Amino acid sequence: MRLLNLTIHNWGVFRDLHDFNLEPVLQPDGTYRHLTVISGHNGTGKSTLFQALMLALHGSLALGDRVSRQAYDDFLLSRLHRYSTDDATNVSETGGVTLSFRYVHSGRPLCIQVKRNWRRNGRSVLETLAVSQDGKPPDVDPADYQAWLNDLVPPGTVSLCFFDAEQLDTLTNPGQHDRLLSQTLGRLLGLDLVERLQADLEYYTLRRGGGQKTERLHAEISQHQATLGALEAQLTQLQAAAEALDTVRTDLEADLLQQEHRLAAEGGAYAARRPVLQKRLAEIQQEIEKMSEELRELGAGLMPFALVPELCQALSQRLNREVESQRWQIAAEFWQERANNIESVLQGDDLWQGLDVPLDARQALSRRIVHRLREPGAFYVTDRESLIHRLAQPEHEQLQKWIAQALHAVPEQVQVLGQRLRELRAERSRIEIDLQRAPDDELLAPIHAEIMRLEAALAEVRQQRRSLDEQIGALRFQHDEQARQRQRAAEQLATIQANERQLALAEQSKLVLRAYQDALTRQRLAALEKALVAAFNAICRKERLLAAVHINPDDFRVLLQGADGHVLSLDDLSVGERQLYALSLLWALRQVSGRKLPLVVDTPLARLDEVHREHLMHDYIPAVSDQVVLFVTGTELDSGLLAQVKPYLARAYRLDYDPQGEETVVTHDTCC
Repeated sequence: MRLLNLTIHNWGVFRDLHDFNLEPVLQPDGTYRHLTVISGHNGTGKSTLFQALMLALHGSLALGDRVSRQAYDDFLLSRLHRYSTDDATNVSETGGVTLSFRYVHSGRPLCIQVKRNWRRNGRSVLETLAVSQDGKPPDVDPADYQAWLNDLVPPGTVSLCFFDAEQLDTLTNPGQHDRLLSQTLGRLLGLDLVERLQADLEYYTLRRGGGQKTERLHAEISQHQATLGALEAQLTQLQAAAEALDTVRTDLEADLLQQEHRLAAEGGAYAARRPVLQKRLAEIQQEIEKMSEELRELGAGLMPFALVPELCQALSQRLNREVESQRWQIAAEFWQERANNIESVLQGDDLWQGLDVPLDARQALSRRIVHRLREPGAFYVTDRESLIHRLAQPEHEQLQKWIAQALHAVPEQVQVLGQRLRELRAERSRIEIDLQRAPDDELLAPIHAEIMRLEAALAEVRQQRRSLDEQIGALRFQHDEQARQRQRAAEQLATIQANERQLALAEQSKLVLRAYQDALTRQRLAALEKALVAAFNAICRKERLLAAVHINPDDFRVLLQGADGHVLSLDDLSVGERQLYALSLLWALRQVSGRKLPLVVDTPLARLDEVHREHLMHDYIPAVSDQVVLFVTGTELDSGLLAQVKPYLARAYRLDYDPQGEETVVTHDTCC
């Protein structure tokens, strides 16, 4: 996909018709100048143009999946151009955007034009959508133009094409990074459709069936679902409170850092010792929290079963015996069926046709053969053990795997974590005593008192945060238990309905979808980890800052491993490095997607220092895409940086707001 042209009128600060040519320029040597720069101060319409590109393609979907029609109308009304005449504010009656792009479909290049116009109609907006393909309307009903566009350019790919400052901030926020990465990767791979299909299959299997037992299971599942809803509401409240505490903690840490800087500036032996001790104490506290979290996770998993190894071993042996018994039973039933078939053939006339065998001899021979086939043998096992667990082979293997972990891996892991936790707490106690014994003279006393107050307040906030974490952990355990009970009830319901072929197929489809989702996610995450390391190291000024990246496929939590082997988090990166990380992640996602898509970024340089900006323009812009459109302020892209990207620069547009005309004026500079 390659963007060609954007036309906009009566939209935001743009009043007259404005054309923006975005197509790369072909050079005589066969290369392309693929970069378009649109610059202007805040309020000149950069974000308006950025948003217009997405609106042209997807309309209301550009604002999100769950935007109501009224909310979309209100947004459109707020974006129609406003101007003043005779001391009155006027709103344009119409507005619109037109986007042209080239798209290769089945090896054939197509020129697509999307024209979206809006007309004000009281408190609502009338929207018209016109689409052409190579100058002609596509062979679909006009009412299906949006669906046709969504098939051509899926909304899930938008997050890889258009990135504004808010999305970059979200990607650099440790509290929101994992959620956005999950959503982006899910849409990119179509996993959101898989989840929706799984939910539909779940609803289908739960609603089929009849009888009192089925009704009881329906009621039980509904009760579990209601309890899950209540627990999720409580979790949401606690998580909101935890986020508020995190904000308070961030403010206290900033104040504490400021006071420590004052202390270091005043001098003294205490100022020399304290940063080292404080840094080590923070590292110990972080590691203690990490170890404690791992112990809690073990407690919520297989650790309780490790306390009863005899029962686990007995269950394992029982499962093995039942599997063997099932195999013998199936073999015996199969052999009996075959014997019955042979007896029927021997008693018929077709087998003996053409053979001169007397009837008495035929009957005697048939009896002997059938008798020999029915003699007690290996398949006639009379001492079969009764079956308690009727499990499929994958379920049996999974249970045996969990039992093995509970008997061996989990106890060893708990012992190692416990020993390390005791060592860390002992070291923390020693450091805290050293900090309390540190001298403070008359000059440092007020600063020291303020530091002690901030530390006490910070300790209190951390204690409250730990308490909230414990409550959240307890609620999550209850939530998981309710989910397991609901799952068991659903499995019982599915067993009752197993005689219906449609239900059996639905259950198989759920398993296939779950396996497909898990396998595809893990495969793409492995590729994303490698691509992210290469992308980040390519544009970061610190050589080989990252050695590896590990992304948890369950919660998409990212751990960064430095070149020195230490594990880093986003909190350990500077603001500029976080911005580079977000851009690197965007680059890596585009590589994993395998699609040639344009990249449109709004305000990417604001939080980067001069060196990082040079790396970004020199190493990132030329390689990230065949077409790049940057929306920047004048302070972000100065003449020096503009000179660096001149070999790739196709066009530069300058946006200036005219307060008298109450509109933005566009200046076009073509680069050759």
